[in-house]
Amino acid sequence: MSAVVAEQALNGAEAARRDASAPRLRDLVSPLGGLVNNVYQLPVESSDPPLAVFSADLGDVSTVLPNLCGPDCLGTLDGTGTGVDPERSAIVGIAEGLERYANCVYDDRQLRWATADELAAEGAAALDLDSLPRCSPAELEDPHSPLVLPERTARMRWIRGLDLATGTPSWVPASLVFMHFSAHDGERITNPISTGAATHPDPAVAVRGALCEVIERDAISLTWLHELPLPRIELDTVGPELQRYLDLCAGRDVEIQLYDATTDLGIPTVYGVSIARNHPTCRTVVSCATSLDPQTAAAKAICETVSVRIALRGAQAPSEDVRTFTGVSDGAAYMAVPERAAAFDFLLSSPARRRLSKMPVLSTGDSTADLRLVLDRLAERDLAAYLIDLSTDEAIRAGMTVVRAVVPGLQPLCFNYRARYLGSPRLYRAPVAMGYPSRTEASLNAWPQPFA
Repeated sequence: MSAVVAEQALNGAEAARRDASAPRLRDLVSPLGGLVNNVYQLPVESSDPPLAVFSADLGDVSTVLPNLCGPDCLGTLDGTGTGVDPERSAIVGIAEGLERYANCVYDDRQLRWATADELAAEGAAALDLDSLPRCSPAELEDPHSPLVLPERTARMRWIRGLDLATGTPSWVPASLVFMHFSAHDGERITNPISTGAATHPDPAVAVRGALCEVIERDAISLTWLHELPLPRIELDTVGPELQRYLDLCAGRDVEIQLYDATTDLGIPTVYGVSIARNHPTCRTVVSCATSLDPQTAAAKAICETVSVRIALRGAQAPSEDVRTFTGVSDGAAYMAVPERAAAFDFLLSSPARRRLSKMPVLSTGDSTADLRLVLDRLAERDLAAYLIDLSTDEAIRAGMTVVRAVVPGLQPLCFNYRARYLGSPRLYRAPVAMGYPSRTEASLNAWPQPFA
């Protein structure tokens, strides 16, 4: 789920702006030609916290987007909203559906075919391909490897974005921006997923949330690949919003443990592990959330575990060979079963503890100041960040801004087991900066990524 639309449902400070945009978002819903066909509530198992989970169905968007491959390989796009309040959850689902759609929309006239060397020869600012995450030599030697190394001499399509450090226009590889993008040859430098996409009525909130989601995905990958024994969060101080979620969790068969996964960037990040000890097929699922307020991150992590359990209901891994895993839910379905519960012991058995009250509250209450804080944290680590405005006509009419953030120096989340970006320098440097030992490539966690 988008870091922004989910936080929108959790953060009371954004309520007035959200409520003002809600009627226009509802205008996107119609079974007779609306962007969203239908919004409906999903059933929650009796063992789970009784949160309101809504799905916004976009149907087969390839009928209006000729660049997409169609329902046979694309499936249907949808958005999901989860929370205590049903009305808010439905609006969040619509907003995320809009975000997913906008992430697939582009016109060839926006794109430019060029090599990085050609752009440099013209003096055109562009994302540095050498800064991108990359697969290791061992991964690239696999004949089934889906990716190639970023090459400055490879022709690819670029789209105009914004360098957030300088505020100047900059070219960004289009394959880093759009979902369901048919990459060719040298463009196969990434596995496109929704990381870094966000939507919100306030552009500054959208950009901040997009960046926070990239930071969140970095934490997810570092935690799992290095089996970081994160400190379990002790909920010593709980505000009213988080308490609502904790109250709904009380007395259920599902236990949710929260861990401090904050990286060297210092932006509060909460990793959640949901354990249903008596569930026959979905014992363990994980979640993660990054926010300037750790209580908001904790509440979102709880939300995510509920919606993930619904998504995994009836899901099965495609095979017993993890090397074949490419789908968003493949690893999560494989790892959720009771017989693989021990794979999560590095977290569940961690002796470290951290009080929630000791996690920093960085939110200033001002969206522009909050965005500046995140940008400053990235700049302190010499991490370049780029932004692409994806707002479609539908988004503009609904009063929403849709953006995509790209932070090439952070570790990506990837669902393709053969391309986990094991050659990226940050993968081995970040744990040390966080106070943990760093593993070698050969000793990284061999289990597939359980996040979905």
